[in-house]
Amino acid sequence: NFREAYAEAVLRTDAPAITEFELYILGQSLFAEGVWDGGKLTRGPRAWDATRATRAISRLFDRRVIVEDADFRSGVYRIVQSTRAGSAEEVACIADPFCYVSHLSAMQRYGLTDRTPEALHLSTPARPLWNKLWAAQCAPKLREDLGGEFLPGFSRPGFKTQLRRREVIVHETVHPGEPVDVRGERTRIASVGRTFADMLIEPALCGGMRHVIEVWEREAGDWVEVIIPEVDRVDGPRTDIVKVRAGYLLQERLGITDPRVLEWKAFAQRGGSRKLDPEGDYAPTFSADWMISLNV
Repeated sequence: NFREAYAEAVLRTDAPAITEFELYILGQSLFAEGVWDGGKLTRGPRAWDATRATRAISRLFDRRVIVEDADFRSGVYRIVQSTRAGSAEEVACIADPFCYVSHLSAMQRYGLTDRTPEALHLSTPARPLWNKLWAAQCAPKLREDLGGEFLPGFSRPGFKTQLRRREVIVHETVHPGEPVDVRGERTRIASVGRTFADMLIEPALCGGMRHVIEVWEREAGDWVEVIIPEVDRVDGPRTDIVKVRAGYLLQERLGITDPRVLEWKAFAQRGGSRKLDPEGDYAPTFSADWMISLNV
């Protein structure tokens, strides 16, 4: 019957975590198809609306198929019989469909740093943008089979300070990157190019500017073709300074004279007080070409 099929469908996902949204979608698909393992479902709900979905999910609790995931404030569950514990990174990306591994944590995953961050760094869109992405990408999945009849409200999951016994730092941004999937997981991570750009946007979150320079001098030469377009895509109030920092590092530190890099000199500002390290004091030593204080 429908109840048994619904429970079995949840178990077969064998996921380390499952969200309320995913449970609703799974039940909606089962209801719309009306079959399970080749057989017609019986004793199913007469409709799949918010009330019936809530009841069906409640029965999953009663049968100990799922339990609340204690690492989140609401809306995320553990599948009791799952064979996969899941890493903190993967569980985070399951809980929040738009978050991704970033900054020093992304640097470590790509082998760009020998530092092991104590906390897992994640980035997620600021709430207004998150809500827009949800409305555009997730909400339609609740309507496509049922003609808009069923559209419950969902909200971004609330991360606690630890996830799977690991400290988590969530950074909200109005200019998120376009993350890439990690093969074999449901983890998303900032692209290599975006990771290099993030080092110059927020060096304090990437080990500090001194460490960032070390990484750029050692690694950036191998990644120029993905760094340049990603630096070009940086948006917001830090657009100019990121291009200036990147241009200085690529041209003067690495000797790269790519015309696309030299075009960034148009963003240099004569007579300004821009600094290579935003956290450091202004220094009188500066780059004449890039008009930036070399305060590292």
